[in-house]
Amino acid sequence: HDLVRDSINELCNLRGVGPATASAILNVYHPDQFAFMDDEVIEALYEGKRGYTLKIYEVVNERCGEICGELNSQNTGDADKVWTRCEVGKVLWTVAAMKAFGQDKLLSSLLEETADLNVKKRKNEVNAHLT
Repeated sequence: HDLVRDSINELCNLRGVGPATASAILNVYHPDQFAFMDDEVIEALYEGKRGYTLKIYEVVNERCGEICGELNSQNTGDADKVWTRCEVGKVLWTVAAMKAFGQDKLLSSLLEETADLNVKKRKNEVNAHLT
């Protein structure tokens, strides 16, 4: 928490830079530690009123980290593939954008296809391991 808070505060000392802009800068250099604080990510992960404060950013960024941990612990495929806070934010933004544009059916279809592919991949991995 101190790294996040200190980094955001340091950039916020610059004129015109608030937590959201600071998160955008830090996200580029350290996507594993800093999510970008955009509207869709805030609304998906923060229960209160949307805002752009350090307190809200810390909640959102921490939740992105928890989601990364969950996803990475379930990663049984490519050992080199590690989820970052940046990627979690991009996924949340994509889902929100698809819903906003009425693409719920397409989103559901993509999620089903992905689930089916993962099941087939796991079956193939198990079968290859058994032979």
